[in-house]
Amino acid sequence: MKRTLSLAVAIAMAACMVLSLGVSALAEEKAYDKHLTISWAYAGISEGVDYEADAYGKYWADKFNVTFDIIPMTFDNWEERLRIWINSGDMPDVANWSFYQYGELVNYVDQELLYRLPDGWKDRWTNIASAQTYVPAAAMVEENMGGTYLLIRPVFSIHKPAEKLSYHTLLYMRKDWLTAVGAELKDTYTIDEVTDIARKIKAQDPGGLGGNLRPICIETTNMGGALPVNIFTHATQAPYYKDESGKYVWGPADPRTLEGLSIYKGWYDEGLQDPEFYTLEKSFGDQYRFYFEGNVGITTADGMAGRMRLFEIELAKIGLKYEDTVHIAQLVGNDGLYHHREQGNYWASQVFSPTIDQEKFERAMDVIDFSASLEGQEFINMGFKDVDWTVDESGAYANLLGETSLGEKYPSATAFFGGMLCLGDDFAFVSPGAAPEYRQAVSKFYALRDQLGKDPSTFLDIDWDIQYYSSPAMSQATMILADEYAKLILMDGDLEANWKNWVNEKMAVVQPVLDELNAKFAD
Repeated sequence: MKRTLSLAVAIAMAACMVLSLGVSALAEEKAYDKHLTISWAYAGISEGVDYEADAYGKYWADKFNVTFDIIPMTFDNWEERLRIWINSGDMPDVANWSFYQYGELVNYVDQELLYRLPDGWKDRWTNIASAQTYVPAAAMVEENMGGTYLLIRPVFSIHKPAEKLSYHTLLYMRKDWLTAVGAELKDTYTIDEVTDIARKIKAQDPGGLGGNLRPICIETTNMGGALPVNIFTHATQAPYYKDESGKYVWGPADPRTLEGLSIYKGWYDEGLQDPEFYTLEKSFGDQYRFYFEGNVGITTADGMAGRMRLFEIELAKIGLKYEDTVHIAQLVGNDGLYHHREQGNYWASQVFSPTIDQEKFERAMDVIDFSASLEGQEFINMGFKDVDWTVDESGAYANLLGETSLGEKYPSATAFFGGMLCLGDDFAFVSPGAAPEYRQAVSKFYALRDQLGKDPSTFLDIDWDIQYYSSPAMSQATMILADEYAKLILMDGDLEANWKNWVNEKMAVVQPVLDELNAKFAD
């Protein structure tokens, strides 16, 4: 259901959500006599931060009488570190886990390496239970596992912007440079158009940066959402899929994948793509160069209001105004269509150590449950009522922070507590911390992707038959395609020959998976 919400309507919906959640275990202020220390691993936060040094972090510590022993992980070492902890039986009390590989969950559950939530937990922690209803995968995984072993993090809940959710990454482009090289400012750009603009930026160097200029800077993981997927969707998204015969095949082995990789390699060989793209921190390293160094013409980043605001804040630090510097647009294939797979409305999860003390587990669940309530969401996203925000005469949230962001005032707001269960993407539709034009842009691009994604061969539906299919063969064939493609781009020799050799090598583990899928699900 597509909708653009006014703030007043959104607030009313939020109030309705509270009624639907039932009475939380924390609806009445709860006293905690015993102080606990809970170890909590989370990806994407800074090392060495005192999470109780400001009023925001202290609020959480005092409210729940707890010390958070925060263990930061980078997105580069996130999965590896957690995998080591889980398999060694030495994981923290609570950990943020990617949950991208269903087979891993099955293996962990079979070996009793994750905590199983007690039966009936939903009756006590009703806000968490409600949040899980927004994620179709949650009920499916619970049924398959015979219990709850993880809390899946919903991206959207009350403000779901479209019935079929698209991936919200956008192009962030130097508006001033596009104008300088005569490029048209518009809402969509094809792969070929991006290539042409990047060539013009390199040739004309409108910023006068010389050897420091990066016409395109997209790190390895984000490149997986640009190429080769925008030439052939199944190259990266849903690589196991049914062809016209009703049989499962493997997308990376299709010649259209090679076509997309050829453009990818062309960007690199021509010096359009950052020569160090594969060394950048995953998910953020390319953005840092755009707004910290100011030497990037085109990158990709989350197309959400909070990310736009972050670009605005960081660009101001190097003397650049967002409205003069940034043009956002949707990358599409050369066919003009949107290429990706439908999103399952979740990003990552929270898991618990199988040896967690019962008191610590219950306290951690109380923290998470509060975070998923309306009161918790207001605090996470806006801070203290009547100090950082209020409600205006129309019933809409109003910002009291001025030009200061919540994270600038309270570093702990972005360091840990904002990443509890429900993602901030949802609240951004009503948050006064995001400018109205940013919120409107988010809605606009969701509607645009919906319009450009009518072709099911480019905007793929989720194949639930294999979404959570698990077997030893599937586990053995697990690979991160974005990393595999980057290696091919950097490899010496002929790309086509290297790709064919790579396909032949991978088919040794892929073919058994195809055989299983075809035996079980083929038409």
